[in-house]
Amino acid sequence: MTVPPDFSPLEYKLYGRQMILPELGQSGQQKLKDARVAVIGAGGLGAPALLYLAGAGVGTVVLIDDDEVEISNLHRQVIHSFARVGTPKADSAAQTMRELNPTITVQVIKERLTGANADSLLQGATVLVDGSDNFATRYTASRTASRAGIPHVWGAILGFDAQMSVFWNGRAPVYEDLYPVEPAPGSVPNCATAGVIGALAGVVGTSMAMETIKLITGVGQPLTGQVGYYTGLTGRWEYIPLVASPREPAKTSKAPEPKLDERPTLDEPQNATQGLVQGTSQIATQQPKNLSDISNIFRVGEASPYGLDITFDDYFDSGDFAGVPLIDVREPHEFEALSIPGAINLLLSVIESVGENRSIDQEIERVLPEKLAAYALYCAAGVRSRTAAQKLLTLGYGNLYSLEGGLSAWLAR
Repeated sequence: MTVPPDFSPLEYKLYGRQMILPELGQSGQQKLKDARVAVIGAGGLGAPALLYLAGAGVGTVVLIDDDEVEISNLHRQVIHSFARVGTPKADSAAQTMRELNPTITVQVIKERLTGANADSLLQGATVLVDGSDNFATRYTASRTASRAGIPHVWGAILGFDAQMSVFWNGRAPVYEDLYPVEPAPGSVPNCATAGVIGALAGVVGTSMAMETIKLITGVGQPLTGQVGYYTGLTGRWEYIPLVASPREPAKTSKAPEPKLDERPTLDEPQNATQGLVQGTSQIATQQPKNLSDISNIFRVGEASPYGLDITFDDYFDSGDFAGVPLIDVREPHEFEALSIPGAINLLLSVIESVGENRSIDQEIERVLPEKLAAYALYCAAGVRSRTAAQKLLTLGYGNLYSLEGGLSAWLAR
């Protein structure tokens, strides 16, 4: 016998506009009310997804996030507010969801999803929504969803582009069919280092909520067996088929815990020999045009307390690096988009090509004219600048410094 729908007068008011849809009806709304959805991340993708899952009436949402709200989040993570900067994202998102819909239950987990806790955190979940921003968590989410036999709604955004799919072990391909091998740290871009347009998070996050609603209610066709590619520059979706690879059944034992330091950052050198050196930022006024004209270039003595890596506090606030040139080793398009005032662009790919072409060597000598002088290098997150410094050390440069955290750290100051 079919159990009659159990809705309060408030719930009829909240959901009436979608319950009148023949495809959904009261039975579909009851499925939403009975569902338990685990959402990883209250960030760019999680923010809009959480809002629309709450608005749709998903009965229980397990919200997993160990991060805090930062000012740089607000242009795309619309579930938070300026007043909540510095508070846990999970608490902030839960507050907004409860204000939007007081009838739902939001279970807050202020932890990072790992191999050690994933099975317990996702126990009883109807669907897993993966809005994480690092590969370690994504692979953990995929393995855990596969063991649980639940659908895994996934999305990723960067710049103006996005990807989205629904994975489901035993019924459809899984994340490992799309990305069989976890990328090496520093080989793949992320939003903090490469940038992202805020509205893109809304496009994809709400689409992930839609897929979740379809999976719970059985309405429509979920996006399984294909990957949706969206570009905001044209506003178009394209869909590429994805085929499952043969694999052993998912083991019931817990997956090994990923290393938390294996998070991808944008620091992959790209081939570039054109536009070897970019000029200083247009808003900079103190950087000399010819570095060889600097008479007070800082030279670090043997008793210097600094190692290869320094912080932006060291560079700007200590007074020890006054007059030290700031060298941006990123690609030209990155430098032109945003750079630290006064910086000069000398590509890592150029530094790594020294000796192959005399004109390249001359450019390096022009920008870095004195091998005993001090130079401070930065990139997007600190990986490329360290590589460049180490390469220059082998060329006889003696006082080189890599700014930890790169442009991301500077923006956070």
